[in-house]
Amino acid sequence: MRLSLARPDQAPRLSQFYRSIHGPEFAHQELFKAETLAQLLNDGEIAIVVATHERELLGCGLAFVRSWNQSLEISTLSVAAHPRRGEIAKALFEALRRLGIKSYGIAFFRASTESSFRRGRDMGATCWGYRPAPGSQDIGQAELLMGFINPAGQHRRAEPPYNALTSTPFAMRIIDLLEEAERNVPYPKSFPVGCPRGTGAPVISGRIWPTYHSRGNYIYIENAAGAFPVEIIKEFTEKVRKKGVRDVRLTLPVNHEQAYHELCAIGFRTVAYLPGWYLRGPNRFDCVELVFGAPPVNHAPTTFVERAVAKIHRDLRA
Repeated sequence: MRLSLARPDQAPRLSQFYRSIHGPEFAHQELFKAETLAQLLNDGEIAIVVATHERELLGCGLAFVRSWNQSLEISTLSVAAHPRRGEIAKALFEALRRLGIKSYGIAFFRASTESSFRRGRDMGATCWGYRPAPGSQDIGQAELLMGFINPAGQHRRAEPPYNALTSTPFAMRIIDLLEEAERNVPYPKSFPVGCPRGTGAPVISGRIWPTYHSRGNYIYIENAAGAFPVEIIKEFTEKVRKKGVRDVRLTLPVNHEQAYHELCAIGFRTVAYLPGWYLRGPNRFDCVELVFGAPPVNHAPTTFVERAVAKIHRDLRA
């Protein structure tokens, strides 16, 4: 079996393979069109690892590139009917993991079942939290965020401050597993952090940079500018919720302890601790992810995901 990175000129063959494997329920229908697939590869928005044996195409591993923080989200493993199907899928996953760690610094995936969670953990992944399913009121549909980080990579992780965000049992388990970070590196002063585009939208005494996701009807706040960013976030969140937006999400560097408490006071909830998530210059900075409008945690859980979310929720509270 040979593993290689897909090239744009391979798009016709790859799109035909995706059409032969998946039906209309496939989440990434754009891969069915050769022109679109080629453009995504050419623009560096996706990476596909291809498994072949001689002239036979055995499978494809899809990942999404996040250039703003140099991370790779491992997504779908598509494997043809084959006696070695499990082995092929494992090889595709490992190839994507290595690509993410070596070329980007962070690789992560979302586990929706106990088996995928345990497989990831067996391969060295650490649970960083959970992501509520967009558009759902059922916390049991959340996905567990599993990640790998290369602390000795091109971008050194900065040592986080010791405060309420970094001293939770959940955060400390993640921090303790990582190699020593670079000391005395100042953390970002602005928040939230993300990938802001354009000039933003005016809100009271400042501006905000939101990204709306129609699939799931939610918004990611990428940045806010003004003297009172929490007030800007509050005003914006109230406005879009009245218009029917399901939930609002943001990423906060862990040095902003006061902002964290203020955001929690207006209804945001921590769902993940993300080591080295924000990239600025030569360094990576730890962050937490918060969600306004997340489904309630089930305190009498019956499924694996519900139990995992309940434990994460307990251990993440600052």
